[in-house]
Amino acid sequence: MKNADALANLFDLFAVSSRVRIINALKHKSLCVTEITSQLGITRPATSQHLRLFRNAGIVKAIKRGFFVYYHLDKKKMSLLRKAANDFLKID
Repeated sequence: MKNADALANLFDLFAVSSRVRIINALKHKSLCVTEITSQLGITRPATSQHLRLFRNAGIVKAIKRGFFVYYHLDKKKMSLLRKAANDFLKID
């Protein structure tokens, strides 16, 4: 299997329930850290750390609007991730 390490690293990102909840929240709309923390009930530092990991992986992008930074999913990257997961989980 090619890119096994890359796929394993991406799956590792979703091994923490808070990260899964963040992705689920961002599927619906762009949110700032304050909105994410209040919706999910996790601390601001934890939220920022999770978002940093997602940004480094290219899953989440950030846009500054005034004093706030809003985060949204990179649809192209998420589509590639979904395809890779489907290919991996496909049984012939």
